[in-house]
Order: sequence, then C-alpha cells, then structure tokens
Amino acid sequence: MKVTVVAAVAMIPLATVALAQRSAQAQATAGIERLEGDWVRVDPNASGAFDGLTSKFTPASLTSEGAAAAAAMRQRQNAPRGPAYTENKPHNPGDPYIVVSRPCGGGAFGGGDLGINPDSGAIHLVVSKDEMIVGPERNGIRRIYLDGRKHPDLSRWTPTGSGHSVGRFENGELVVDTIGIVPGGVVAGGYRTPETRLTERFILSANGSHLTIEYRWEDPKIYQTPHVYRYELDRLPEGSYAFEQWCDASDPAEQESVTPPPQP
Repeated sequence: MKVTVVAAVAMIPLATVALAQRSAQAQATAGIERLEGDWVRVDPNASGAFDGLTSKFTPASLTSEGAAAAAAMRQRQNAPRGPAYTENKPHNPGDPYIVVSRPCGGGAFGGGDLGINPDSGAIHLVVSKDEMIVGPERNGIRRIYLDGRKHPDLSRWTPTGSGHSVGRFENGELVVDTIGIVPGGVVAGGYRTPETRLTERFILSANGSHLTIEYRWEDPKIYQTPHVYRYELDRLPEGSYAFEQWCDASDPAEQESVTPPPQP
C-alpha cells in the first residue's frame, strides 16, 4: 500500500502541470473562434478597381541585393513567350489548340499563395483549437498552427506558396509568424526568399464584421526597413462559402477548344 500511495502522490503534480498547460493554451487562443467565417477584401481608399487597392501602400525599401532580385524576377516575368501563351484568336468548334489563359486550366495558387495575400476572391477561415485553415476561393489552402509548435529547420523544409505559419493570441489579436515561402514578389514592390520573415496581425473589429490584416516583412538581405501594409476585409453574410475552383466549367467560354459566337 505504501508504494501505491507514493506513486499516486507522485502523479498528482504531473496531472496538475498537464492541466495547467491545457488551460494556458485555451486562454492563449480565447476569442480566436470569432475569426471563423467568410471574408472579402474591400476598397478603403475608394480606388474604384481591384488593381488600385494597393496604390497608396508605401513602396518597399529594398537593399541593393533585394532590388537586384526583384529586377531579375520582373525580367523573367516579362520575357517573351511563345504563341501558346499569346494566341487569342477565335477557334471553330472542334478545332484543338493549347489554352493556358483559361481559369479552368489551373493556376499558380496550389501552394496556398492566396491564403497570405487574398485577391478579389473571398477567403474562408476555419478555426479549431490547434490550427486555423485559410481557404481561398480557388485551389490551395494555408495552415496556421496554434498548438505551440516551432518552425522547422529551413534546411529540411521545402518552401511552399504559404510557407510554415505558427500563431498566437496577443491582446485579442491573432499574431502569425511565417517563414519558408517560395521566392517571389511581395505587394508594393517587395521581394521574399524562404528566409524572409512575415508577421501578420489579424485585428477584428468590436462588432466582428470587419477584419484588418497587418503585414510586416523583415529580411536584412532584402529590406532596408520592414515592409508594412494592411489589407481590409468585410465579413460576408452567414451561409457564404468559398469555391474550391473559381471557374464555371459549364460556361462555354471555359471549354478549351470552343469560342462561342457573339450573343445577340
């Protein structure tokens, strides 16, 4: 009996610690469930067009290395392309041709890119106790881990469009730390590498109808000062949802070898 009693007593502190850890984790994410739902970007600057939403953002302040990398990226993007990319003439039904510009042909967002910088399509946030899923209204999702895990060693991480994200709650705001994103451009003239660190703050309005996401890109090789900007989003009505694909395959314009005649 003495051995049994001693063992039981020894287990009490361990159980207490585990309970305290679970309680601390629950308190750390309390309120995050209010982020769940559907969101779409809005035009706070009255630019009148999606392309103008970032027109008033402060341009990124790049180092010489960052500017060279961004210039090389733009040169690659603007390089001449073959006829498969530029042909846009009408075709008769049954006349096959290569289509690379139709939405149904897929896109560049399979790695969850739009989960970081949403465009004109809506995003859907799904919240659980251990993670938040960002589902853009296209293919690809983004995971934000809330279970206290650390970032992986980048030498053993394959960069993706959404990188590796971990989140925590601070003063009612979700703070997300991300690394491991594929090299590429950043809003307002920025650039990134897998080592570039992105910190986002998800700031929900008091009534829960408006969401501000503050972005802060930091990388001493790329930026002279942190590159900061904000996205503004409104909550969509209850019952809204994000499509897995953004095209309508029943639309004749999406049928790859058919271009319908003008309609009266």
